Amino acid sequence: MNSFTGKKLLILGGMYQHRKLVKKAKELGIETWVTDYLPLEEAPAKQMADHAEMINITEIDRLVKLCRDEHIDGIIAPYLDVTQKPYQQICERMNWPCFGTARQHEILTDKQQFKAFCETHGADIIPGYSEEDLEKRNIEYPILVKPSDSRGSRGQTICRNKEEAENAIRFAQKESTSGQAVIEKYMENKQDLQLVYLVINGEPLLYKVEDRYTGSPDEGLDKIATACISPSKYEKKYRDQIDAKVSGMIRSIGLRNSPVFIQAFMDGDVVRLYDPGIRMPGDDYDDAHKALTGIDIPELLIHFALTGEMPEFAAGQIKNKRLKGYAVMILPCLRPGKIAKIEGLELIDTHPNIVTWSTAHFVGDAIRDDVKLRQRYGEFVITASDKEQLRTVIQWLYETLHVYDETGEEMITGRFDTKLLDDYE
Repeated sequence: MNSFTGKKLLILGGMYQHRKLVKKAKELGIETWVTDYLPLEEAPAKQMADHAEMINITEIDRLVKLCRDEHIDGIIAPYLDVTQKPYQQICERMNWPCFGTARQHEILTDKQQFKAFCETHGADIIPGYSEEDLEKRNIEYPILVKPSDSRGSRGQTICRNKEEAENAIRFAQKESTSGQAVIEKYMENKQDLQLVYLVINGEPLLYKVEDRYTGSPDEGLDKIATACISPSKYEKKYRDQIDAKVSGMIRSIGLRNSPVFIQAFMDGDVVRLYDPGIRMPGDDYDDAHKALTGIDIPELLIHFALTGEMPEFAAGQIKNKRLKGYAVMILPCLRPGKIAKIEGLELIDTHPNIVTWSTAHFVGDAIRDDVKLRQRYGEFVITASDKEQLRTVIQWLYETLHVYDETGEEMITGRFDTKLLDDYE
């Protein structure tokens, strides 16, 4: 790897996902700036950085001035939807290495443009509808209405009749930066997949296929991931039957060095693509994959930000190394209430199979059910040699971790059912 001692790096966004970028940058001798609108106490990555700025990531002129005034050498923003377009705009203004052009970012951040792109290249997508179909009642319910461009699960509604759909469209349009809504078939009970590619020197390399599990509709958690498992039980089928088509589609965009993140559903033998990003997933899976394969994603991405190239050995690593065991993320959620007591974190911190963990809530926090992603308590990243060890670790985690409300009642909900591991090898 190049020597980066004394280099300066701007990281867009201070949320927990970017802590690993600050940590890795410091290990490489790089001086770090982290910026967003959040106060220091709400921005874990800012707390670790050499310099914490209170500049919103959308304030492009101010951020360009900061980069010039401080003689910053590069920028990175690989984990969050909201950072993708500002990142590209700043790269363009500063003439810095960037994952892609403005057009490439549009295709891989706007759900409508991505659907059209998939159709052009013969890739399967979720069947969609127009507002005209809604008026003509030419729709098979249930449907999912969501913003054309937003982050996380914001603005999404499952609808079972015309009135619900009309309200959902207005809601989705408000959450969309472009004011557009997407209407499509609700893929009820279909396995959700997350696909991650790394494009290195123009060649898309499949890095990860994982299964994403959501909570129960009865608990109102059906749009929130409560567990993710890699490798997917469908990984071999995906690599054998679908990877070549998706790789060709990505190759046609003309990316040179970039991550590409795509969500999809396994619908029988058909993989239906639906949500893209010119980024990595916004979680700490990188740590588990590094523990199992040695591949250090933050280091690769920082290397690109400061040189415009991926390290020569990276492509060989990704092609030749497969997970030996499982990398799993458990995402416990909380039912509404006020947190009075938390137990188990000190023990969890010592467990050899729990690679890393983070929490979003603390004693005194009030949990509401009207902001679904805020019901997620934390992220616990696990490695395991086989599914039986994995089952044991997940069960231990649930037995050890407790969040109590003011009446002494358990608040943790949306637990992953370890019987689902029976379907894995």
